[in-house]
Amino acid sequence: MKDLIVLNSPSAKEKVVEDVRSDHSAARIVLLGVPDVPGVAAKVFSALAEQQVGAAMIVQNNMRGGMTDIGFLVRKERLDAAIVVCRKVAAEVGAQGVSFNTEVARVSVCGRNLGDNPEVPAKMFSALAKAGVNIEMIVSNALDITCVVAEPSASAAVEALQKAFPEDLEV
Repeated sequence: MKDLIVLNSPSAKEKVVEDVRSDHSAARIVLLGVPDVPGVAAKVFSALAEQQVGAAMIVQNNMRGGMTDIGFLVRKERLDAAIVVCRKVAAEVGAQGVSFNTEVARVSVCGRNLGDNPEVPAKMFSALAKAGVNIEMIVSNALDITCVVAEPSASAAVEALQKAFPEDLEV
């Protein structure tokens, strides 16, 4: 296993995790039981775009019986508009319903080349599990790994991640 490099060390340019962040500004929406056919996601996100509702962490899961769920985050201040749009599109495409949750938070570890360091997600998810924090959604790219967690668990999640990557976060 590759060791993480200490922040502010002579080799700091090789550090992996640079920061742990949380964001409480998002709400989660899930379109439930959406027909798994081409064009449904285009209808959902085109309708949201027409109402100037941005979406992040878009996740589509495979389900049985030709149906799927589409989940994503919107800013809390745009939730009302998003719900109206999603209920309308859900009725048009024959989806089973729309659920939403405003009691969520995003918790992220940020750094460089995270995709080249398989120990980072393993350590992150293990730290969250050890702290009893359930992960509701996950998204990652080369610069961050973000988990959606229940908002009341966000502080425990941040603390667990700061303890999991102490060498990287030393100032």
